[in-house]
Amino acid sequence: MKRVCDSGGDRITDLPAHVIQCILVFLPIKDATKTSVLSRKWRHQWRSIPQLVFDDGFVEIREETESERSLMNKQALLNIYKSLLLRDGPMTKFVLSIPRLNPCHEIDLIVLYLSSKGVRHLTLVFSRNSDEYQMHSSLFSALHLKSLKLRSCEVTPPSWFVGFSKLTHLELNRVTLPCDFFKDFLPKCPLLESLSVVDCDGLEGNLDIVAPFLKSFTLVVDFFDICFSFKSTPLLSYVVLDWNDDCTDGGVPDMVSLFASLPALQQFHVNYEILNNFAGGGRNVPARLPTPLHFLEVFDMKHVIFDVSGMERVFVCLIMSSPNLCSLTVQVSTLHQHDQLAGNEVSSLWRLLEAEDCPGSSHCLQHLRECRIVDNCATQAELDLMRKAYWVAVGNNIPTRISYPLQRLGVLTITRLIFNISRMERVFVCLIMSSPNLHKLTIQVCCVFQLRLLFAGSIEVYKFANVARHWFLHKCSCSWIPAI
Repeated sequence: MKRVCDSGGDRITDLPAHVIQCILVFLPIKDATKTSVLSRKWRHQWRSIPQLVFDDGFVEIREETESERSLMNKQALLNIYKSLLLRDGPMTKFVLSIPRLNPCHEIDLIVLYLSSKGVRHLTLVFSRNSDEYQMHSSLFSALHLKSLKLRSCEVTPPSWFVGFSKLTHLELNRVTLPCDFFKDFLPKCPLLESLSVVDCDGLEGNLDIVAPFLKSFTLVVDFFDICFSFKSTPLLSYVVLDWNDDCTDGGVPDMVSLFASLPALQQFHVNYEILNNFAGGGRNVPARLPTPLHFLEVFDMKHVIFDVSGMERVFVCLIMSSPNLCSLTVQVSTLHQHDQLAGNEVSSLWRLLEAEDCPGSSHCLQHLRECRIVDNCATQAELDLMRKAYWVAVGNNIPTRISYPLQRLGVLTITRLIFNISRMERVFVCLIMSSPNLHKLTIQVCCVFQLRLLFAGSIEVYKFANVARHWFLHKCSCSWIPAI
């Protein structure tokens, strides 16, 4: 300790100004202001921080009455005003994300101030339980914006809005928009690379996405009153399409047209409604897409219902058209009103993926590294669906290994696995025996599996236990998670 004191001056005081700024950027604003007591050199350094973040850590969180909440609201706004008025440097990033803060007209002054300071990255998150805040028009004069995130507010661009020529990232969550917002707004953001629209109101009409630099697109809504299409998106590589409303009336382009307009697609996340629109009863589903998805590496399907006519054909078509697929996730659901299933309605996934039934399929999963199968089935009447979900053959022709080994499959996750389904054990053994480089296996089993093991009620379970035990001990780590 004596050596440190005798070696020179105060190390904190002697830090260069740019190093002090780097330190202050990573501190909460309340802590950054307190550093003014460290030394004379640090006294006013916090006033020139280029990034200000006001989040839950900025206010005291406690159970409040209505009057206390109103007082907290005023005090928080007053402290924000003080922080802004005392600033003497440029503003590059501003975040206001206090969900308990009720929006009011005082926010207009903050937006006006930020617009005049040339802010580049702006995030405004308001309370969902309060009256919707009408965004001040001065926001659209912030022409230096590169990133804009808005939540729980109403946005109406003024007639004089000329566009955000530098905007690359736009995220709208629970925002009320005018019906022609995207028609008028997107062309005025020529450099847009990322667009996320989640639970927004006001979307209707035709939405033709023309964004030559767009790389990421997310659309999550509870209803669907628009017809959208990708007109000019040559760089779009990440797409999320998720909504709950039935879109079979033409809201989504047909499968061939959609993927033809996405030549650079790498990650595709989709839910049941979109796939159901693609299925269309299974009549017009091709065996493969005319244009293969050479760059598609991640395919994630949610709430898939395989007993819907044509759904399996859509699934297999997309798999067959993705020669470089690395990660596959299938979350299976069922139609609970179906008590009996016709086993011959559609071919099983297993048979369609076999080389003898689907020519050329021996190369479709050669690059697969990660596979997750999530099943939400629970009733006895739906057990047959699980057989399809886990690629179980209709007949007894289940090989010990599939004809083409999954050389790159390293991670396999299966949830709610029930081994009392006919031939389920054989399929599982076949899958792991066909994956020579599998190094991580996670299984969530239902209680019936433990009972079957205890009573040795099935020779297949016994075979499975022996094969799997030898495989796990020598090849990979295995996690057994009991179902709740």
